[in-house]
Amino acid sequence: MRQRLTRALLPSVGLGLVAGLWVLWRQPGASDNSLPAPLPATEQSVPFTLEDVAAAARIDFRHEDGATPNYYVPEIMGSGVGWLDYDRDGRPDLFLVQGGRFPPDPAAPAGPTSRLYRNRGDGTFTDVTADVGIRTPGYGQGVAVGDVDNDGYPDLFVTHCHGGRLYHNEPGPTGRRFRDVTEAAGLALDGWCTSCAFGDLHGNGHLDLFVCRYLPLDLANYPVCTEEGPGGPVRTACGPEKFPGTRSYLFRNNGDGTFTDVTGPAGVEAGGKGLGVVILDLNGDGRADVFVGNDEVPNHHYRNLGGGRFQSVGIRSGTALNQNGRSMGSMGIEAGDLFGEGRPDLFVTTYVHEGTVLFQNRGGGAFLDVSRGAGMFAASWGKVGWGTALLDADGDGRLDLFVANGHTRRNAAEMRVAEDGRPQEYAQPPQLFLGDGRGGFRDVSAGAGEYFRGRHVGRGAALADWDNDGEPDLAVTHVGGPPALLRTTRRLPHHWVRLQLEGARNRDPVGANRDAVGAVVTVRAGGRSLVRHVKGGGSYYSAHDLRLLVGLGDAATVDEVEVRWPNAAGTVQRFGPLAVDRGYRLLEGVAAPQPAR
Repeated sequence: MRQRLTRALLPSVGLGLVAGLWVLWRQPGASDNSLPAPLPATEQSVPFTLEDVAAAARIDFRHEDGATPNYYVPEIMGSGVGWLDYDRDGRPDLFLVQGGRFPPDPAAPAGPTSRLYRNRGDGTFTDVTADVGIRTPGYGQGVAVGDVDNDGYPDLFVTHCHGGRLYHNEPGPTGRRFRDVTEAAGLALDGWCTSCAFGDLHGNGHLDLFVCRYLPLDLANYPVCTEEGPGGPVRTACGPEKFPGTRSYLFRNNGDGTFTDVTGPAGVEAGGKGLGVVILDLNGDGRADVFVGNDEVPNHHYRNLGGGRFQSVGIRSGTALNQNGRSMGSMGIEAGDLFGEGRPDLFVTTYVHEGTVLFQNRGGGAFLDVSRGAGMFAASWGKVGWGTALLDADGDGRLDLFVANGHTRRNAAEMRVAEDGRPQEYAQPPQLFLGDGRGGFRDVSAGAGEYFRGRHVGRGAALADWDNDGEPDLAVTHVGGPPALLRTTRRLPHHWVRLQLEGARNRDPVGANRDAVGAVVTVRAGGRSLVRHVKGGGSYYSAHDLRLLVGLGDAATVDEVEVRWPNAAGTVQRFGPLAVDRGYRLLEGVAAPQPAR
C-alpha cells in the first residue's frame, strides 16, 4: 500500500547488480511507464460458482475498523482470518480477527474481541468464543495457526497494532479451551505486528514463529497527508513512504513451551515494512526458507543456511524487486507450483497501477518476474490486491488464483480521478484466475458468481474445504463489514483427494513437526505428477487450512502419493494406490494411510 505512484530505485548499494539483472531478465516490451491494455469485460462461462453463504452459515461477525477523521493507517488495513480444527472433529473451524476502536484505549472497558466459530458439520457454525475462553485485547491484525507443542491440537497466535498474543489449545472442564500463554512462552513483542507464520526453521521438529512488523506508530507526531480533490486538498491515509521501516521478529521454539528471540543472530534485516510472509523450502535443499513481502521497499528473501542462520538473498534471487528493478506495494503472498515444474513459484499482490507479480522459480535459488505474460498483470492494474489463495476451483489438477481487492482511500469518492482517467473506488471487485498449469492465467471473475460481480473492501483470505465435499472454499474479510464465506459448487464430475499430513515429532525424537509444515507432496494420477507444498503463512494476515485438497481431473485412481517429510533426514515415504473422492491422514513412519473425513 502506498499513497503516491512515485517510486524510488534502490540506494546505490547493489544498484549495479539490479541493473544487470534487469537487462538480462526483463521481458520485451516491458516499460515502467506503459499502461497495460485494458481487458474486455466479458462474462465467461466457467464450470463452477463460488457463493457467499456466510449468512446462511450463521456467521454474524462484523469487522470494526475504528474509522476516525485522522485516517490513521491501521484503520484501512483490515484484519485476517484463519481455519483450524480446534477440537479435532475433522471439520475446519473459523477464526476471525477483530479490530476495534482506534487508537486502542487500555483504560476503556473491554471492547469487541476476535471470534471463533465451531463448524457443526451441517453447513452452519456456532460462535464458541466465550466457551473456549478467547479474548483478544487491542486492535487485532493477523493470525497464524500451528501446533506449537506437537500435542495434536492447533494453537493460535494473533498480532495487534501493539504486539501479539499466543493462545495454547488445551483441555478444559467442558471441552477444549485456549489459554493466553504469551508471557510464559517468552513472546514479548512490541510495535505494529502484521502477518505471522509458523514453520520449522531450525529443523528440530518444533514450529518456530516469524512475525512481520510494518511501520512504527507515533500518534503524537502523526503526519497529515492530503491528496488533491475537485475542491482542493483532501485528507487521507498516509502511505508507507511517510514512515521509517523496522525489523520483523523470529522466535525459536525451544520445545518446552517457551520461545527465544533469535531475530538478530538469525540475520533478519532492519528497514522492512512487512505485510505478507510465507515459509517453505524455496530452493530444494530440504530447509525451510522465508519470503517477506515489504510495502514499497525491497522484499526480504531469507535463505536457510542451517544452524539457525539465514542469508538475505532477495537481490540475488530476483525476488526483492519487480522486472523494472523497482520495489512494490507487496501485501499478499502465495507460493506453489504454478508452472508444473515441481518447484514453488511466488505470487505477490500489489498496489494500484503496479500489477500483481509472479516470480517463476527457475531452480538453483533463482526467480524470474514473468508477470506481464502470465495473464493477471493487466487485469489487476487498477486494483489494490490483498489476501490471496491458490486453489483448484474446477478440480482439473491445475492451480488457480483468488485475490481480494479493495482500495486504501476510504474517502476515494472525494479524490480526483486516477491517472488512467477512471474514478477511484474504495470498494473493488475480487478476482479469480484460472491456471493452465504452465504459468498462464485467465480472468474468469465475471462468471464465477454474484460475489465477484459485487464490490468489497477485501483484505484477508483463507482457503479450506470447510464442508468436506472435495471442493475448495474461501473465507474473506472486509474492512468495516461482515466477512464472506465462499462455497464452491462444481458442474463437472472431476475427482479429488484430500491429504492431512501428520509428522511424528510427538512420538519420534527425530520426526517432523506434527503439522508437517515444510512437507513436499507429489500426487501421481492419470499420468500426471502434481506437486503441492505444506507451507507456513501465505495470503495476507491469514491462515489457510493445512490439509491439501488436490484436484485430479478425470483420473479414477491415485497411483501414488510421495511425501518428503520435513525432518532432518528428509525422509521420503510413499503411499498408494488410493481411491479418489475421499480424505486420508498420512502419518510419518506409518505405512498404511488412515481414513479421514
